[in-house]
Amino acid sequence: MNTRQEIQEAYDDYSKTQFGGRNWDQAGPIHGREIKKFAQLIDGSLDEPM
Repeated sequence: MNTRQEIQEAYDDYSKTQFGGRNWDQAGPIHGREIKKFAQLIDGSLDEPM
C-alpha cells in the first residue's frame, strides 16, 4: 500500500470482512487465558508445538 486510496481500500475491506470473514467467538484479540502458539496451514490443519 502506497497511496491514500490503497489504504482506504484496506480499511474498507476490513470493515466488510473482519480479517477475511473468519467467524470468531469474540471481537477482541484474545484466544483464552493460556498462551498457545499455533499456525493454520493451507490445508486448514493446525500445526501446534508440543
